[in-house]
Amino acid sequence: CALPISLRELAPEEAVALVDAPLAGLLVETLSSPSRSEQRAAADAIAPLVATLPALEAALEAALDDPRQRTRWGAAYTLGRGPVSRPPRLWPAVREAMALEDGDQRWAAAELATALARQDETVAEALREATRDESPVLRRMALYGLREIPASDLGETAARALADPDATVRLAALSALAVAPGDPAAQEARARVVVDRVAGDPDPGVRRAAAATLGRLGVAHPDVTAALDAAAEASDRSLARAARDRSEEHTSELQSRQYLV
Repeated sequence: CALPISLRELAPEEAVALVDAPLAGLLVETLSSPSRSEQRAAADAIAPLVATLPALEAALEAALDDPRQRTRWGAAYTLGRGPVSRPPRLWPAVREAMALEDGDQRWAAAELATALARQDETVAEALREATRDESPVLRRMALYGLREIPASDLGETAARALADPDATVRLAALSALAVAPGDPAAQEARARVVVDRVAGDPDPGVRRAAAATLGRLGVAHPDVTAALDAAAEASDRSLARAARDRSEEHTSELQSRQYLV
């Protein structure tokens, strides 16, 4: 990465004259490194140069269609970090990285997807569509990305995902549901769906997360109180502890609201 850093020290007209298509191609090639730290360092060094070096911008654009996944992702990540951004063009490489088993790439891609979705509604819609993809990894990461926006329809998207066959997707749905905007009627409807997860989800981790989510929703409904009370007496100690903790928070939240009213 020493070369792009030295380029930043040149006057703009000198850098433009120096960086022709072959040199730009060599710079972009550094983004193909199998080392995550080297790839990220290269992206950090190259990203600030893109807006002032047309040949480099063109090389990065071309790299979005490179046959190598790491190069496609490296180019998308670099363009997404720089001052020049084109969300729909970057989305395919970002979506691809969100479905990888590599956690570092996956989370970096989810963060970039969120940023792109804030800029462009077509990417936001594509992110919603990704919650229905055949890949459970992509479905999960799309929910985490949407959670950070959060859009007005997040509650509906997350509630639907609570029926996902994959437990990790259901956990992501609970995480998104806890922060989803909505009026009291919408929150109550969501809480009832979460109650079903506390009582009957086949995965113990989801049951615990559902109990925690009920406490965060703060809905005053007998079904919610009954679900938390029942879970607090469960043989699963972790579930019981989560339910007791959230039941106390739930009661405190409702009392605070009554006092304010």
